[in-house]
Amino acid sequence: MLPRIQNLLKSLEVTRETFWNIHEETGKFLNLLIVSQKYKTVLEIGTSNGYSGIWLAEALSHTKGHLYTIESNLKLRFHLATENFKKSGLSKYITQIPGHAPQAIPPSTAKPKKFDLVFFDATKHEHISYWKLLKNRINKSGTIITDNAISHKKELTQFIKEVQKNKNFTSVILPVGTGLFIAIKN
Repeated sequence: MLPRIQNLLKSLEVTRETFWNIHEETGKFLNLLIVSQKYKTVLEIGTSNGYSGIWLAEALSHTKGHLYTIESNLKLRFHLATENFKKSGLSKYITQIPGHAPQAIPPSTAKPKKFDLVFFDATKHEHISYWKLLKNRINKSGTIITDNAISHKKELTQFIKEVQKNKNFTSVILPVGTGLFIAIKN
């Protein structure tokens, strides 16, 4: 990782509480997963100020992939993310989508039709809606990862049960950061 990107990530870590950013170890995990699996199409639901998107896009710069990231807070967070993506030098690997998921999730008629990785890090009670829209748009051996699986266990219980019922996915909760729920398409 380029020093410019490392320094930017370090400077953004102080905003973790304010902007609900993922933990550094979660960023490293996501980055490593993308590179090791050679993922090319990633959808992030919940851009915030761009901290997690920088981790994702940095990995995608190695796989020649692309990040699509959705943010509903257009007054502040969307614009902060735009600036942070520019500072990182990774903007060419990122398409920002303004709007509220699930409405802002690109339709299956648009490109990309399918994703290698989808990262849920937004409004917890809407995760089932995201799941219903995206479960058939995950490539084989692709992954859906949900942040806060341990810290927001109560809010995510119904969603996790819903995913675990689907025989096309194998899932696990890992104690990384605030907990990652990982569902891999068989």
